[in-house]
Parts: sequence; C-alpha cells; structure tokens
Amino acid sequence: MTTATPKDRASRRGLLAYLGLTVVLSWAPAALLGEAWTGAGLLSASRLLTCSLFYALCMGWQPLVATWVVRRWIDPPGYLDQGLKPSPGRFLVLAGIAPLVLAVAATLLAWLAGCLGAPALGSTGGAAQPTLALQPGSWMAALGLALACMATVALIWSQSLGEEIGWRGFFMTRLMQHCGAWKGLFLHGVVWGLWYAPIFLFGNDDFAGPALRSAAFVLTCCLLGVLLGWLRLASGSIIPTTVANAVLTLTAGLPFLLQGIDVGLLGSAYGPPGWVPMALAIAILATGRWRGAVVTPSALPRRREGLWFALDARAGGAGPRVLH
Repeated sequence: MTTATPKDRASRRGLLAYLGLTVVLSWAPAALLGEAWTGAGLLSASRLLTCSLFYALCMGWQPLVATWVVRRWIDPPGYLDQGLKPSPGRFLVLAGIAPLVLAVAATLLAWLAGCLGAPALGSTGGAAQPTLALQPGSWMAALGLALACMATVALIWSQSLGEEIGWRGFFMTRLMQHCGAWKGLFLHGVVWGLWYAPIFLFGNDDFAGPALRSAAFVLTCCLLGVLLGWLRLASGSIIPTTVANAVLTLTAGLPFLLQGIDVGLLGSAYGPPGWVPMALAIAILATGRWRGAVVTPSALPRRREGLWFALDARAGGAGPRVLH
C-alpha cells in the first residue's frame, strides 16, 4: 500500500479548495442576482451584451481567483505547466475553425432530425429567442448594436481566458497527475460540467426542464472538455483552448442558453446533436496518431516569468523547485 506524501496531500487539498472556491464564487452571485440574471425586460439590442455580462460576472473570474488562491497558499510549491505560453499557429487556426465545424454539423443533424419528425433537439425549451432586428434607417440603433457586439466579444474572451486558466491550465493537469492521463482528462470534463449545471436553474421558474438540461450539459462538457483538453495538451498552451471556447460560446449562444432563452438550432452544439460530432472527433483522436498528445503535463516552465509567477508567488527565493 502506497502512503500519500505531504506533497500529495497538499495537492489533493488544493484540488478540493479550487472546487469549493469556484463553486461558491460562481453559484452565489447567480442565485443572488435572481431575475436580473435572466435579463428579462431589457431592450433587444442590449440583450446580447447583458447576457454576456452576467455570464462573465458569474462564470468568468472565479476559476482564475481560485487558481491564484490555491497556488499561493495551499498547493505544493514548485513549477506546474499550466500552459501559460504562446502556441504554434496551426493550433490557433484549428481552434478557430473546429468550433464552427462542430456548430454547423450539430445544426445540420438537428435540422435533419426535425425533418424526420424528431423533437426539436436544438431547442432549450426556454423563453422565446430575443430578436436583434433594427428599425429601418436607425443608424443610432446600428451603432449601439455594433458597440454591444464588440463589448460582447471582449467579455466572452475575458471569461474564456479565466475559465481556461483555471480548468484546463490548473485543474485538469493536477487531476491527471492523480488519476492518470486519460482518466483525468475525462473526469475533469465531468466536474467542469457539474460546475455549470446548476446555473441553468437560476434562469428558470420551473425545475424539471432545467434539471434535465443541466444533466445533458454535463455530458456535453465531458465530451467538449476532452476535446479542449487534448487541444491544450497538444499545443502546450491554453491560448488555443481560449479561442475555441470563445468561438463556440458566441456561435452557439451559450449565455442565452444558461439564462433559459431558446436560441433554436443555434444551440444544437450543446445538446444531443452536438454529442455525435464530438464523440466522433474524440474517437479519431483516441485511436489515431494524435493519441500521443494525451500525456500528463510535466513540471515546466523552469523559469519564473509572466503570469505564472503571479499565480505561483511562493516559487521565488530559492530558485527553481521542480514538482514531479
């Protein structure tokens, strides 16, 4: 029987502390905001920005803060590769294209299923989709919508970056060290989905529908987490996963979905129609030559620099201490 070392025990405490902080800091504001979380009663031109603002407020900065707290005071000192470095260009291109392919494939599957008489799989069953239509000749409305769209992109990018630093940069790598490469890769997606799932409940008055969608979203996050995790491991960076996360969030309307707004077929990527292309992509990655990318990240970088030093404030003073 193997006895856990003090470093192992500290690492496990760090994982639990990360989960506790992230959950409390995310669920508490979403619950306290109440009806404001749904954006009900707002003008249509500002609905996209408002949904994205609440999304970033409730689901954006928490993983980054939790990572900083854990790395500073709980986790063992040393260097853990969190992917805080540039990425090869080919992975950035892949990160920009792959989410669009996934969204299109899921939308087509949902449309074909609808043509065959199946239920509208892309529908969330929530409130009607908000319209962003403009009045003819209203240049002020057009300018307002353009500014709202630019602000939305900035918010979604910031939210995705904080999320990726925490979940794919810290949590996934630590979990892989404890559970093994592939097991940790899949399990981190499940936990990531469980973090998201209760948010569906705050944007709805009923329970049965949101509860079912929350359970489905956990499976979505498990599959999507494997793909994002592979991208982070293959590229050695969280920048491509941030790009992919932001593109898919905007394309499939995730801020709307979390607030119980029906985006129709656009949201198919986060439902059963999206499971098919994601499962197919995972099967290809797991059996092809790309399987070799799924390796537990090593203790790098060996130099204190950039955001890594800010997240691991205890690394200074005695030179590099490698965490095996």
